[in-house]
Amino acid sequence: MSRSIVRRAAELMDAIQTGPIRTQWHWLGYNFNPKTPGFVTVGGPTVMALAAGDAVMPGFAAEQLKRLESFGGAERDLGHYQQILAWYCEVLVVAHLAAYGWPAPVEFEMEPVAGGAKANPEVVVRLDGVGALGVEVKAADLRAHREQRASNGWQLNARTKVSAKSLGEAVTLPRDNPVKDFLISADKKFAGFRATDPDFRSLLVIVWDDFGNEPLTALTSPASGLFTPNSFYRADGGAVEFANVDAVLLVRHQHQVVEGLAGRPLADDRAHLLDYGRPGSFPPHALVTNPAGRVLPAEFAAALHAVPVEALHAAAEYNPGEIVMWVDTAEGTAS
Repeated sequence: MSRSIVRRAAELMDAIQTGPIRTQWHWLGYNFNPKTPGFVTVGGPTVMALAAGDAVMPGFAAEQLKRLESFGGAERDLGHYQQILAWYCEVLVVAHLAAYGWPAPVEFEMEPVAGGAKANPEVVVRLDGVGALGVEVKAADLRAHREQRASNGWQLNARTKVSAKSLGEAVTLPRDNPVKDFLISADKKFAGFRATDPDFRSLLVIVWDDFGNEPLTALTSPASGLFTPNSFYRADGGAVEFANVDAVLLVRHQHQVVEGLAGRPLADDRAHLLDYGRPGSFPPHALVTNPAGRVLPAEFAAALHAVPVEALHAAAEYNPGEIVMWVDTAEGTAS
């Protein structure tokens, strides 16, 4: 880590101490208090991630800190907490790309626009000799879904011929609409870039919790998957293809942010809540290529630690699972 990044991180931490995170009610007030453990486990990694982004995209840290500070003021507002969670998921991915050791000269564009579009992706990475990759990061609001998943005996992850009523008890329904909405949004954001540069590549990163089979099923279930001919999202008699989105990367990390903010130990050897993981570490970041899209260059896939989902099919959780029955065991709940 360069000295300039460390200095910038220290400047950001000083600014936070006199800003709204510490001077008014904010979910992160505790974690940025120098007298608490959270100052080390949350505050430190946060400003280091912002400084890493700032090193390749000047202004990134100031803009992101302004956003983070705005998620406060109303005591224990759960909407603000969800915004903070989504913010950390975005920074997780962007900061990782910023700090990555790229094999060739690289340039980053922060929230760029193309083709007159009003919306924009998080970042575009331009790698010499390879091309440009647009990255959009989304985190689904899983609060109500987690509660249902924990209490209901049955769960449907896809839209099949099996009705919820036929299962005879409370059923958790598919959380596939957010995945559809993320694809619609990303497709619009990337359209201008694709029109300007036919070789442009695009990636939607969906950050979920540890139940990554849910978004995977939403994308690939033969019954209703959004990347299949039987997609539940249709227009003019056919499945909508989202041709401007080349692939989706599924990252199981929301629960790590939740545990990290609460000061509890993290799973899977993650050092802190913004630890993206290492190549080959568990859980893998599953890459689902859109049949209507284009293959990502190997250099970008390597940078993202992306593993093609086809290489993960030996594990049940990386196959579409349309119906789940939860069973109480001595060790807890299992499917």
